Parts: sequence; structure tokens; C-alpha cells
Amino acid sequence: MNNKELITKWVLEKVEEEYKDDIALVVSHNTLRLESEKGTPSVSYFIPITDKGRRFARTFILDGVGIDLWGIEWERMEQFADLNEYNISCLADSQVLYARTPEDRELFENLKKRQVENLSNPVLMRAHALQALEQAKQIYLNMLFSKGSDVKLGAGYVLDYTAQAIAFSNCRYFKEAQAEQLEELSRMEYVPEQFASGYLAVIREKEEETQKKQCYELIHLVQDFLERPEVLKPQEKNFQDLADWYCELSYTWLRIRCYCKAGDSTKAYMWGIMLQEELNRVCYDFGIPKMELMKEFDISRLEKFAGYADSLEQEMRKIITEGGGKIREYQNFEEFLNEV
Repeated sequence: MNNKELITKWVLEKVEEEYKDDIALVVSHNTLRLESEKGTPSVSYFIPITDKGRRFARTFILDGVGIDLWGIEWERMEQFADLNEYNISCLADSQVLYARTPEDRELFENLKKRQVENLSNPVLMRAHALQALEQAKQIYLNMLFSKGSDVKLGAGYVLDYTAQAIAFSNCRYFKEAQAEQLEELSRMEYVPEQFASGYLAVIREKEEETQKKQCYELIHLVQDFLERPEVLKPQEKNFQDLADWYCELSYTWLRIRCYCKAGDSTKAYMWGIMLQEELNRVCYDFGIPKMELMKEFDISRLEKFAGYADSLEQEMRKIITEGGGKIREYQNFEEFLNEV
């Protein structure tokens, strides 16, 4: 019997004898272990329910190998189920070694089922993909002001979160965390071309400034990928919500038309960025290809900008009506009174 097996046997006996009312579950999670240790289920974490149970946690080194017996509260397990914890595999690929009661085991298995349902929800997974991309962007911004090891650190996490964004867009997660991302991505349906080569180029690069530039390019690659039509998964969309949003924002379109006609470039620009922010949000929420309003802004061609804004407005109206939403609009006050 090896040390991992001996420790697991000791934990199970200890819990049975001294912590029966203090620990709900003992769980094995082997996917992140060295290959030589993956074969036999061994204790990874436990779920405490009392302060005594929480004090069972310990870390130590046995024969040169670090051992971490750590406790996870039920509340945090729910965060794993809802995909709000980094290491999704910790719940998804786990195995119960000990359960205080059948109810404890059932609760754990229900959390695993909830996690599977969340992983199968394209709307939720797209939201997580976009969150991962935003995290990569924030890390990149910090990298711009970093030197030395902090550049390498930031670059590694840019790789990690851009890879997660791709995995989430496929309704998948990484069983091996950061360890085998390229191998796991190679088995997924939608992966941007050049991502693997860009990923490896960042790891191989020695020069800090070049590595920063490579991270910038990789983030752009994934951002463009997430906006491709085949990646915008079919979603349950309430087009009446989109219609109501449009009714509110239609006044902003009117502002842009009026200020462009008046030649007021400052107001046209500032109301334009406000509308662009709103368009970015609803396009993400509804899986609509991004509407690039501000890309067309030119102070010397305000009329053309207003015309382009009008064309996006008509496109949005078409999306709403074809989706079944009703735009509540009236030609006069009497018509409004007749309906309300």
C-alpha cells in the first residue's frame, strides 16, 4: 500500500471514529495529480459541518510529497455547481469516499447534476466565456505596467483565461485545469485557428515587450472568435425585452440624428458612445453579431454617421419584430390613449 492509500485509509478511519458528526463527506478528486497517482481514488477534500470538522484540515509533507487535506463548505460547493469557482473539475470529476448520511451523498450528487445542467446551458456558458475574456483583458492591462516575473505570470494567465473562454463557448471545461489545455481544446468543436500556435509562441518568447504584444494579439483573436455566428449558440431570447430596450434607446438614436444635422460633433460623439455601449451589451445578451456604430464616426462626415446609425436602428427593429417582439409606438396621443 503506497502513502496515498495509507493516508486515505487513515482519514476514513479517523472520520468514522472521531468526526462522524462533524464531517459530511470525504471526496476524491484525482484529475490534477501526477500520472502515477491517478489510478486509485485517494482523499482530496472533505465537507465539514462543525468547527471541529473544520479543524481536521491539515497540510504536511510525507516522504517528499506534499499532502493537503482541505475542507470545502457546502456553500462553496454550490459555487462550484454554479460554475463560479475556478476549478470546475473539483466537483465534476470527483468521487465520494465517505458519506455521513444518504442525504449528504444525495445533496452532493444533486450539486453535480446542477453543474452538468449549467454546463449544458449555452446562454450561461456564453456569459462565462465573455467573463473569462474580460478577465484576460484585465490581466493584460496589468501586464503593461509589469516587469520580470510578473510579465511571465500575467502572460500565463492570459493564456489560461483565453483558453477558458474558448472552452466555455463549447459548453466544456478543462478537466486538467491549465495543465493540458491545448490537448483538451483539440477535441472541441469550435476553436479559433492560430490559437494553439499563438499560445505556444507566448510560452516560448523570452522578450517581455514581444510577449505583451503576443498576448494582445491572442486576446483579439479570441474576441473575434466569440463574435463569429457559429459560436453564437442558439439561445432562449425574450424579444419583448429587446423591444422595450429599443423603445427606451430610440431617443438616443433621435439625439444622434439631431446633433449630426446641427453639426455638433461633440454631442454626436458622446451620445454615440453611450449607444455603442448599450448595443454591445444587448448584442452579447441576444447573440447578435456586434453592431459597430462608432467605427463609422468621422467628424467631417456627420451626416453619413447619422445615416449609418439609422441603418443599425432599422436592423434592430427587424430583429425585434422577426423575433416576435412588439414595439409599442403610436402616431399620436389619441392612439396611445386608445391602447392604454
